[in-house]
Amino acid sequence: MENGAFDPRDNNLGSSSDDEVKETSLSQIVEAILFSSQQSLTVPQIKKITGIKEGGTIPSIITELNEFYTKHNRAFSIHKVAGGYQLRTNTNFQKWIRKGRILKPIQLSPAVMETLAIVSYQQPVTRAEIEDIRTVDATYALRSLLDKKLIKITGRKEVAGRPILYGTTKYFLEVFGFDSLDDLPRPEDFDIMSKEEIESVVIETKD
Repeated sequence: MENGAFDPRDNNLGSSSDDEVKETSLSQIVEAILFSSQQSLTVPQIKKITGIKEGGTIPSIITELNEFYTKHNRAFSIHKVAGGYQLRTNTNFQKWIRKGRILKPIQLSPAVMETLAIVSYQQPVTRAEIEDIRTVDATYALRSLLDKKLIKITGRKEVAGRPILYGTTKYFLEVFGFDSLDDLPRPEDFDIMSKEEIESVVIETKD
């Protein structure tokens, strides 16, 4: 993790005092927190970190910040991702970011991408159920997705042998920019994805 960045999972993070909050604008505090975080932050997390007591205030602040970014043609905005908020560079700047090697690519082969799609739509799902759909062994694809933290083991199915069940992670939502699984594209929309988009998923990092 880079200097100045924090991990919202750190239980030692304390809330700011009311005096600290009053010393600067609430929008600046929220902006700084989102800029420094490597994960999307929920409203309760932002409240705990900043000391802002009114949860309903935070979405209003984020709306005001996005309006400011739009008005001043900023290259970034705050997105609703994985049940929280995340500051992200706008997609039309990706080709320049790639040239600057600011992105850490996650390469997903068509076979792995297909397995991930099955898990995301059928979860919780077993390896056997995935293989019934793909008609090929899914061991490597599942191991690859587990290593990349895009899927996780969610339990065991209550049938003979109690096979492992797989589901997607919060990181999966962050990588693909979804707020929840309800935002997954409909199957009829798949044909708008280019071959390049299917074979290579690129995410921003702050390494």
